[in-house]
Amino acid sequence: TGADPADIERLGRLHEAAERIHGFTRDLLAYARPRHAVPTAVAIHDVIEQALVFCDYVLGDFAVTVERAFGEVPAVRGIPDQLTQIFVNLFTNAAHAMREHGGRLTIQTSVVPGQSKVRVGVEDEGHGIAPEHLEKIFEPYFTTKPEGMGTGLGLSIVRSIVTAHGGEIRAYARTN
Repeated sequence: TGADPADIERLGRLHEAAERIHGFTRDLLAYARPRHAVPTAVAIHDVIEQALVFCDYVLGDFAVTVERAFGEVPAVRGIPDQLTQIFVNLFTNAAHAMREHGGRLTIQTSVVPGQSKVRVGVEDEGHGIAPEHLEKIFEPYFTTKPEGMGTGLGLSIVRSIVTAHGGEIRAYARTN
């Protein structure tokens, strides 16, 4: 109480800078030294819900609503923390893509027909990605985000974790 509004604003900017540094350091460490844990049976819907809790602040800040279209899926074999990191990165990217106008983040789960694989679809109503960038988005340090918004490691880490879990990841650009 009684603090100078300019000081409060400076503290807010310092906090944002510290959060960016923390995120960059976390991503860099995850990329450089992936943790080796033992995979277990994991309820993918629980992992998704945990990631949504972690992303609640950014989804709320950008007026993103979440639509769940969860199917009946079996447990997957994986490392819960790493799986959560996948979805935190995907949901945060989706929120950033919708920062100007908000929108809907749709998460779908299903079993791949004729296979014992679980498919998770993540779709947003954001500004989209240019077709020429689509092939590069999983490359380390590639980003289309403005300065200070991204390191270019998030989707590279996502691909690495998905691949280590025996999965595949694909990105599609919406055609308008």
